[in-house]
Amino acid sequence: MGFVDRLQRWLPRTGVSRCALSYATTEMQAVRRLYGERIERPPSSNHLRGIDYYNPDELILAIARGAEFYQSVHGAWPSLVDPGTYNEKLFWMKVFCDIPHPSPGNKLAVGSFIPSQIAHLISPIKPVWVSDQVNLPSNDQIPPGHYFFKANYGSGYQVRVKYPISVYIRHKTLSEARKWPRRSDVEGSGEWWYFTYPKEYFLEPSVSGAASPNEFQFTVLGGEVGFIQHIRCRFETYLRNIYDRDFRPLKLNIDGTAQGEFVAAPAEFLEMRKVAEVIGGQFKYARVDLFLQEHGELKLNEITLCPGNCSGVFDDLEQDRRFADMADALTFVR
Repeated sequence: MGFVDRLQRWLPRTGVSRCALSYATTEMQAVRRLYGERIERPPSSNHLRGIDYYNPDELILAIARGAEFYQSVHGAWPSLVDPGTYNEKLFWMKVFCDIPHPSPGNKLAVGSFIPSQIAHLISPIKPVWVSDQVNLPSNDQIPPGHYFFKANYGSGYQVRVKYPISVYIRHKTLSEARKWPRRSDVEGSGEWWYFTYPKEYFLEPSVSGAASPNEFQFTVLGGEVGFIQHIRCRFETYLRNIYDRDFRPLKLNIDGTAQGEFVAAPAEFLEMRKVAEVIGGQFKYARVDLFLQEHGELKLNEITLCPGNCSGVFDDLEQDRRFADMADALTFVR
């Protein structure tokens, strides 16, 4: 009985279709046949790859789950044998690309990826409370103010809270947070780096008080900014505008998000781009998320290795091809 046939008996448990399993098995067989020596090499020092993290059966399941999600978004299976689009190269990265270990995905450790030469330009946001349990501190432990309650792994695991916190909001927040570990399917769909460190929960001060932060997300490919997303009103109307590396407007939309008015580059832009490229240059691909505070101070929010788990849909195919060319460093397949 073959691997797919054996897993077919356990599909309710594996949570993936036979078609996706067949795809993953066939793709990996072709990759090993074509690129065996380059695939089987050990990872670089202090790095890991998906192919190292998972055992062989888990790897097929992770590829299958990730591909099933990819197909639901893009309408086609990604190619591991000959990745051509921007998102296909990100998908390839999850399996075969060297990723630093410890992982930059740990939201409590992003400060360790700020090199000393730019430490005077940017700093991480320091938590006021950390726990290995889903819990919240009492009112007498935390100064009054606006905070984010977060998990240090995955995406979207955060809740805005205000201290002093009421009994009702505390209960509601913890009820939501207790779903996070059960929702954590990122390991199973290929974002394994979020599971190379212990799960922790923390309370982080809001850098913009009650307002949404002024957020700039720099996508850095091969050490160079490819495009920039400027996000405003995140917790109200969620406006996103996209710019090139020189902060010139791009008539580009990702995922159909509402766009606001394009704005001029902030006075600190060149400094921000330098910071993003120095931090992002430590990886073959990274999205470096910065908060620009009212008086020009920069805070490092997150370093994201695979935004949306390859779910970004560009409405401009030419731009997609340009970003795919910039992402060539992710894969040795040409």
